[in-house]
This record gives sequence, structure tokens and C-alpha cells, in this order.
Amino acid sequence: MLRRRRYHPPKPVQAWKGPKPQLPMLVSFCCRVHFRALEAYLAKVYKMRDYDVRLATGARGGMVPEFTVTGELPPAANMVQQTDNIRRGRRTRDLGLILNVLCVDGFIPIGTYTIDTTEDLTPINTYAELLNHTHNPLDPACISLKEKHKHDQDFMKRAKALELLVLEAKRQAKESAL
Repeated sequence: MLRRRRYHPPKPVQAWKGPKPQLPMLVSFCCRVHFRALEAYLAKVYKMRDYDVRLATGARGGMVPEFTVTGELPPAANMVQQTDNIRRGRRTRDLGLILNVLCVDGFIPIGTYTIDTTEDLTPINTYAELLNHTHNPLDPACISLKEKHKHDQDFMKRAKALELLVLEAKRQAKESAL
């Protein structure tokens, strides 16, 4: 014989009476940094010119590596030499160590750092995406962006080439439809 259970609605939650218990937790500082800003900061502080954060972390564009900065250097026999090399501007692929040295030297606070590796869109890339979306160089958004960057000769030259490509593609599509 088949028994079916009846549906019982959930019991309402009772309001908490008295003081609420505290959850033991550690509140920490969290910071998101764009990789280009970090590269510029390392060039300014430790004279690490042409440091590539994405190469050092192995991250591709769009990935967000995360580092916990404790303000303490790991106990290793060669740690003093490595930190001195960082302070002299020698590059290392250990970005976590670089961030900890920055913290020990008093440049950044203790906390969790996420590195944003997305590439900034240049004006010409923005214009190319806009043209790809509208397929019309006379669209008001396209005209507005061109007006905004009209003093940038390189942008204007590239925009003209993109417009010619779009118009040629439209012409070929029209001919093939006939």
C-alpha cells in the first residue's frame, strides 16, 4: 500500500530573545588593484621598470589572482638576499613576496590583495566595438566618440580605416544579396 505524506508548511522563525551571540571572526583589509597601476607603483618604489605582473603571476587577461599580505617574510635562508634584490629593483616572479616586502617597508597595509588583469580598452578598441555593434559610422554614438578624440591624429587615422572596412563589408553584403 502506498502512503503519502501530507505537506506541512514550515514553522515561522521566532524572533531572537535577548542579546544576539557574536560570531568570532577576523575582519581583514581587502584591496583590488589593477595590474597596470601595480606595475607603475613598483617602477616608482623599487625602480622595477618593465615589470610584467601578468607574466609573473601566470595570469591571462581577465583572471584575478589573489595574495594574502601578512607583513612577515617567510623564514628561508636566502630571504634577506631576495628582499635586498627586490629593494634594488631586481625582478622576481614571486609577486606575493614583493607585496610582503612592500608591506614590511611600510608602503602598503596588511590584507588581501586581488590583482585585476583585465586590459584597458583604448579609444580605438572602443570605437571598433561600437562599429561592430552598429555597423554604421554615422551612428550618433560613433560620431560622439570621434568628436571626443578628434585631436588624436592616430585615432582619427585608424577610425577612418575601420570605417572604410565597415562600408566595404556592407557594400559586399549588399552585392551578394542581389
